[in-house]
Amino acid sequence: MEAIILAAGKGERMGALSKFIPKPLIPIANRPIIEHLILGYKKAGISDFIIVLGHLGNQIRNQLGDGSQYGISIRYKHSKNYELGPVHSLLAAENEISSNDFFVSPADFIIDPKAIQTLNKSHLRRGVTVAVDITSESKNGTTVYTCPTRLKKGRVSGFCEPFLKGGEPHLCVSLLLCNKSIFQYIHKTLESGSNILLDALNLSIRCGQLVCFIDVSETFWFDIDTISDILRANNFALKKGLTPQNDLYVKTSKKLRGPLNKEIKIDLDITSTIKGPAVLGVNCQIGPGSQVGPFVSLNHDCDIVSKAIVQNSLIFGNAVVEENNHIFNAVLYKNLLFQC
Repeated sequence: MEAIILAAGKGERMGALSKFIPKPLIPIANRPIIEHLILGYKKAGISDFIIVLGHLGNQIRNQLGDGSQYGISIRYKHSKNYELGPVHSLLAAENEISSNDFFVSPADFIIDPKAIQTLNKSHLRRGVTVAVDITSESKNGTTVYTCPTRLKKGRVSGFCEPFLKGGEPHLCVSLLLCNKSIFQYIHKTLESGSNILLDALNLSIRCGQLVCFIDVSETFWFDIDTISDILRANNFALKKGLTPQNDLYVKTSKKLRGPLNKEIKIDLDITSTIKGPAVLGVNCQIGPGSQVGPFVSLNHDCDIVSKAIVQNSLIFGNAVVEENNHIFNAVLYKNLLFQC
């Protein structure tokens, strides 16, 4: 089975940050968002990927390569019409898909491997199965209406509005397990003038196609659209230790004082401290009198000059925190600061 990852969009809700780096490459706990997603799929038993590129796509291709560094296989497709919406990115992969059933998810998304396994186990090998969080009270996101049931799985009544009898509103999670038959409804929807994937799913429901849901509320997942979403996902990943193996991970409530062992390629001044949870990449320098953490991801080759305080923030892109700077609840990329 394959996973289609849609990585073509501009990520405009992220603001100016996405003009310089594609959103899927923003490092959560020092690991790019798309890498978290790929490793989640791998743990769930999926090792064949098609990644659809568009905005700044070469950066993603250069980062991931052919997937061999992760023990997986990656093929790439470019979406010429990605600015018209995700459905066009999915269509770009249509002729590359070799399996009858395949996962679809956006690249700015992190999810528990258990949720992927749950969908795979319950999918009926026809139609579409969607992940749903029945406990979420979020007002953001897509509403999916489910036919009344006492089980944690069942039939979908419609997206954004119900088409079948009954319908209980829940939050749709950005994970689909599709059958190739979905493409006939996508093409019909485009012919009618709509380029929205949800319209194609609703058309399939009205035509009698089976669309099912699985509740994944007992697992974790993150849609990452804004700076606030980055920090929220970063905090979770730091608590869980979802960090690169070769980086320095400081666990919750632990505190490190300099200097560090010379084998650790991080220069921590004797007068500075790191408070967990935090992660630091190689070749970082933390100058005198600085405090780092809690909830800080300091990517490789980043420097904190002196007498600086950094908390609940993400630092990457060879960034330098200048002397006496205080950075809270922010993302620092190179010399650009982005706050909630």
